Amino acid sequence: MINLRILALAVTACAVSPSFAAKEPQITGMALQQIQAKDFETTADIAFPAVMTVLQDAGYRILTASKETGLITASGSSSSYLIWAPFAGFRSKKKVPMVSVFVEQRGRSMSRVRLNFVMSTGKSDRAFTDESPIVDPVPYKDAFEKIEKEIFVRQAMNAPMPAVGTEAAVAGVAR
Repeated sequence: MINLRILALAVTACAVSPSFAAKEPQITGMALQQIQAKDFETTADIAFPAVMTVLQDAGYRILTASKETGLITASGSSSSYLIWAPFAGFRSKKKVPMVSVFVEQRGRSMSRVRLNFVMSTGKSDRAFTDESPIVDPVPYKDAFEKIEKEIFVRQAMNAPMPAVGTEAAVAGVAR
């Protein structure tokens, strides 16, 4: 009889214990790559500065960037809030959006951009911990749409322009 009570108590404790609670399903690497990566019909020489421009337009501060490796890291604007810490008293804690980007050339006129957005908790101006990845596809889709527009603008700016007056001169000779 006592064993049944102990068993019932143990089952109840397991059912309400946070360590045994159902966790959110983990996203697989391939599914995450589908959300975070996109191929563009352009070279990495155009895609890299396009990504830099989109990040800066979105309010990110570029921390590191290397065109040779294709890596970019940036942090967004932080929002701080006040917490009470034992033995330390009131302190400010920050939530900071961060992004790392990899731009790679894939063939002659294709490049791939992979974004990795995370929300970090800042313990100081330079130390961030407790990063939680952003797996919602909406911010990635929005960023890729902006990158695509910026690539379009850059390709149009780099397109060769016809010589001014060439057609008129040829038409004048033909008359």
